[in-house]
Amino acid sequence: MARRYNDPADYVFDPNYSIGGCYLFDDGTVGCIGDPDFEIDEDYFEDEDEYEYYDKTGRVPQRLWENGREPIGNIYIDRYGGIGDFLQGDCFWYYEGETLRDWCIRNGYPLPVLEVPEEVYEALEDGNVSALREYARDIPELKYLLR
Repeated sequence: MARRYNDPADYVFDPNYSIGGCYLFDDGTVGCIGDPDFEIDEDYFEDEDEYEYYDKTGRVPQRLWENGREPIGNIYIDRYGGIGDFLQGDCFWYYEGETLRDWCIRNGYPLPVLEVPEEVYEALEDGNVSALREYARDIPELKYLLR
């Protein structure tokens, strides 16, 4: 399981556990982290030998590592800036020992600051203003989404 800290940006990726959940981000958006299957496409390999190495060992060739870290999974973060304001995230690898903060900075995403119930994201997705008002009563940081 990933080590959890008080600040969700400091969650650490682990080979056996992927970070998920819904968060309020420092730019005011609300997003959910998606964790698709980690599939390394043959396009990442320069030649047949690299692909065979990966097939036999299950380890990504050293050339695809970043800062001495092996890619161990991939995530995307879809976000809403308000009702009807959807921002689709792209899928990027994460590396062993990397924090969510590292991933966000490297890929140009805002930082998560507060975990929120998945129902908040669903209310934004469904355009359910009354449900969003209910959540904003308990989580005042969400009130700006009602404008």
